[in-house]
Amino acid sequence: MPYGCLRIWGEVGLPLQPEPETERKENLIFKEMSVDEVSRVAELYQDLANYIREETGDEYFDFDAVPVEEIEKGLASGLEEDAKKVFVAVDEGKVVGFIAGEVIDCFLPISRVDKTGYIAGAYVMPSYRRKGILRHLEKMIQDFFKELGLKYAELHVLSLNNAGKTSWESMGYATFREQMRKRLQ
Repeated sequence: MPYGCLRIWGEVGLPLQPEPETERKENLIFKEMSVDEVSRVAELYQDLANYIREETGDEYFDFDAVPVEEIEKGLASGLEEDAKKVFVAVDEGKVVGFIAGEVIDCFLPISRVDKTGYIAGAYVMPSYRRKGILRHLEKMIQDFFKELGLKYAELHVLSLNNAGKTSWESMGYATFREQMRKRLQ
């Protein structure tokens, strides 16, 4: 049960980063993604995209595989930007889940809310689900958004992804707008 829709950041080379602070929960380590973990997170992003394609069966999501290299470039660009973060859950040296967030402009230009936190993607490997990993990662991205003075966090979830909706709702997210579409004949 992936938890959101895929959004990949722009292109840039891999920067050098100091080792980020870590948190532990049972045998898992939770921390900010490092340069060395970009490739693994890109693979998980690809798993998320494939899940979306398979789950919906909708031609709208019928796309060719996104090359891992392109996802890596997008993730790497986020390492250089203060308004973007990826947090990971690591078990025995292997990334088993992630959450990616960024600061975006409010979708409503006339709103008093200027910027909001946006969860661009989140995924936990199937064998690690229902262990509180997403909840812990979401708390980390929420803290990041709060440190930047943001008042809201938003995300997209597919209307037929009941498991994803239930997961996000259990963490306090609620639908506040819906997007509709019509097939043109």
